[in-house]
Amino acid sequence: MKYSKIIMKAYPFLENVIETERKNYTIRCLNSAYYPTDTAVFCEQLLSRMEQRKKLFDLKRKLDVLFSRLTDLEKDLILFKYAGKMPRTPFKFTERTYFRKQVKLIKKIEKFLSYLNVSDEQFERDFMGMTYFKVLFDEEAASKRKRSSVSVKKAFNIFTGSGDKKAARSA
Repeated sequence: MKYSKIIMKAYPFLENVIETERKNYTIRCLNSAYYPTDTAVFCEQLLSRMEQRKKLFDLKRKLDVLFSRLTDLEKDLILFKYAGKMPRTPFKFTERTYFRKQVKLIKKIEKFLSYLNVSDEQFERDFMGMTYFKVLFDEEAASKRKRSSVSVKKAFNIFTGSGDKKAARSA
């Protein structure tokens, strides 16, 4: 599944995105007199926004189920890699093991997502039209082009205390 990484990056912030969508919807309803569009078009736009919010809420619910099935270590690995959040306890394994665990974990997540009926086609149809996911997709594509594992290795080494800290900082 090519969107699993985007979904993992989005998950920690989905609740805020849903809340922002709710506020935008409410503001749009309250300021309806200031939109110089036909009433039918305006209502269609509101219904579309409400559908988007419902889809986001459904995705959040499915991802909550997924995260409830992961171990604490797996949650820490996901949040460390995709949200930049430090784990509760330092990792007790080597850098190589870290990357192996990440590969295994993304495969496990892809299985869970397919089990929860989140497919590439469904994700592309329902979410890629939303600005939030477009930005994440563009960011992922840009990071693939200029990706260097040096910064990840550096963060990992500094956090775990393995290796020479000066060498890690200069990398």
